[in-house]
Amino acid sequence: MKFRKKTLPIALLRALMGGLFSIIYISGFAFAIEPIGTIGQPLPEQHAFLSNDTILRVVPTHIQVVDLHTGTVIDEFGERTDYSNVVFSPTASHLAILNHSGDPRATTVNIWDVNAREQIMTWKFGSRVSLAAFSPMDPVFATSFKDGIHLWNWQTGESIGTMVRINSPPKRTIVFSPDGRHLMIVSRQPDVELWNVETLRLEGRFEGHTGDWVEGVVISSDGSTIATFERNSNSVYVWDVATLHLLWQKTNSNGRISSLAFSPDSQRLYVTTETSRLSRSGYGPWLGWDDRVRVCDVKSGRQIDVFGTEFTRLESVTLSPDEKIALLHYHDAVVLWDIEEKQPVKRWTDFIDPVWGFDVGLSPDGQTFVSASRDFIKIWDVPSGQLRRLVSAEKEFFEGFVISPDSKKFAIVQDPWVQVRDLQTGKVETQFPHRVGYSHEITFSPSGKWIAAEEDWGNLFVFDSKNPKKFQEIRQEQIHIYYQLAFSKNDEYLAAAGEAKDDNYWIWLWKREGDTFVFQYKWQMPKLHYGSHSTLVFASNTVLAVPIRGTIQIWKLLPNRPKLLKTLNGEAPVHFSSNTRYLFADRNGKLQIWDWREETPMDYPSISSYFALSRDGSVLLSQTNTGQIQIWDGNTLLPPQYYPIIPHGKQLIILGDVKRNQLLQNFPNPFNPETWIPFRLANESRVTIHIHNSTGQLVRHLSLGTMPAGDYFSQSKAIHWDGRSQTGEPVSSGVYLYTINAGDFSATRKMLIRK
Repeated sequence: MKFRKKTLPIALLRALMGGLFSIIYISGFAFAIEPIGTIGQPLPEQHAFLSNDTILRVVPTHIQVVDLHTGTVIDEFGERTDYSNVVFSPTASHLAILNHSGDPRATTVNIWDVNAREQIMTWKFGSRVSLAAFSPMDPVFATSFKDGIHLWNWQTGESIGTMVRINSPPKRTIVFSPDGRHLMIVSRQPDVELWNVETLRLEGRFEGHTGDWVEGVVISSDGSTIATFERNSNSVYVWDVATLHLLWQKTNSNGRISSLAFSPDSQRLYVTTETSRLSRSGYGPWLGWDDRVRVCDVKSGRQIDVFGTEFTRLESVTLSPDEKIALLHYHDAVVLWDIEEKQPVKRWTDFIDPVWGFDVGLSPDGQTFVSASRDFIKIWDVPSGQLRRLVSAEKEFFEGFVISPDSKKFAIVQDPWVQVRDLQTGKVETQFPHRVGYSHEITFSPSGKWIAAEEDWGNLFVFDSKNPKKFQEIRQEQIHIYYQLAFSKNDEYLAAAGEAKDDNYWIWLWKREGDTFVFQYKWQMPKLHYGSHSTLVFASNTVLAVPIRGTIQIWKLLPNRPKLLKTLNGEAPVHFSSNTRYLFADRNGKLQIWDWREETPMDYPSISSYFALSRDGSVLLSQTNTGQIQIWDGNTLLPPQYYPIIPHGKQLIILGDVKRNQLLQNFPNPFNPETWIPFRLANESRVTIHIHNSTGQLVRHLSLGTMPAGDYFSQSKAIHWDGRSQTGEPVSSGVYLYTINAGDFSATRKMLIRK
């Protein structure tokens, strides 16, 4: 996928006009658009092995079937709501999706036959169910309610009985024994309960934990042994099921235990630990990293192996049925570990987890996207949507970052230093000698000469990117924390928004005199908006937009004081269009565009969770509930502005009339059984559509003949596909690729059939 650059920039068009022609503005322009691309894959949340060669991957909106060796998504099924849980049967032959609506008192349970990809049962509960388990033997499904554990026949939906637990603490885990006769219940208490499934009575407790409450429990495949661990603990307990006696307890790491898994033959226990406590001397290296898997002999507790990778924050380990592969689920990556060869064989890193503190940014030219966690920087190519480079913090911590105005570098805080790195390679080019510590707020000036960064104890530093040893320290005695920083268009002003020690909110303004920024004045504000996308932004050298809670104030910076110009509805993030006429903002989670001088909201397509805009406005990014980033053609969001020019005596042309070929996203998507494919033709062309499955096999060929230039967006004009192959057979669920060919134009998109 490639972005079409403008034929001529606005400034050049105006120069060519030479002032002889006025700009013609046509309002009332709006139509539905679709994203033109996607960055990253859906965020993986859980995994289960379906076989030695196939895994199930839970992503935020559905379930994927993935080839273990190639990483190819073979199939997709199921539908998850924003708040849902997925429960696998012991062999992953079945799964349950617990979908929670906006009503906290309702849960819909959908049971799926995984191999057939068929939903075989659904029923609703009048309360929230987030904890459940399948019996390995009978069609018994256990669900956790406040008053106890309810058992159901998942084939019929009929109730079997209830294990009544009066005034019991909240439950954490429930696990069936391999023979299905017993159920282990873990609650916020320092023991594990053993219940008889047939009699629905408590038979005993595994007592002897030393902490406040047990966090998790697993049971061996032969049913003879369970292993438990406590909340925020680095101790593992192994118990004999028949006697309820503790066999051994082992404290074997600095990190806290995040998951446990028995080997298929019940002889080994895999103990996953995640780093929890780090220490350092001064600004030396952090010590105490412990994201590893330890393998222990079940009988003796003796450690027989330990392994890990360069990634941190290890959340879980899942074993293949033949115990040859361990799937390690990290915060930043999913790694397949060859247990016999003791080495990684594959890693998946092309996803973004917004929940765990990812900072994100778009280069001014719209070609590069960066996501940064505390441990890794991921550099993405926007036109292709592909991950280009992964940069490790090497057991240090990344904090705030900003991309340079020329889109060639980025500045980032790697505690405690400010570094300038190459945007293509991620390599350090400059490291400034003064420490700033733990700092999120950092910004470039428009010229790229200055970098402003907050020091973690409240001071502000301005570094000269051309002379790393030169810097200015700005002290404000009353400042507690800076929230946002911004330079004016010609580096003349530096503005900072923050909170003072008296709990009031202020804007501070400095003016550059030579190479020094001199304080001018400050003014008090209502409560400022503070978040990962909070931004101060200049429209010009002296016009500043400030996002506060629920509104955006636009100020004119006069020599001795500010003057409030406008107050608009909206919140951060805030961006101005390239001609500064339009202001992009968030309003109730949706994109809001203002003609801010006229205080007029614009007509535009609904886009959720927008957060970035390229300098020329051609690329806009938004976040999705899958963790992916959607790419939008920003030029289609605003009314066209026409610039008539007469090129060297030839006929008058209106540049706003020039269109481009475009293939849009099919609708609906996902679909079953039919869908429509919208497109746009710049010129009369012969149009064909080829539809391939995920393996590349041609499924359907659609020939539309010669079609005139125009927009084919509506259902009556778009290409219709009935979901059938060339032979007339309905195609199966899964991902399909559709390609349009129109003259010299060709483009491909993905679509999903979900039955």
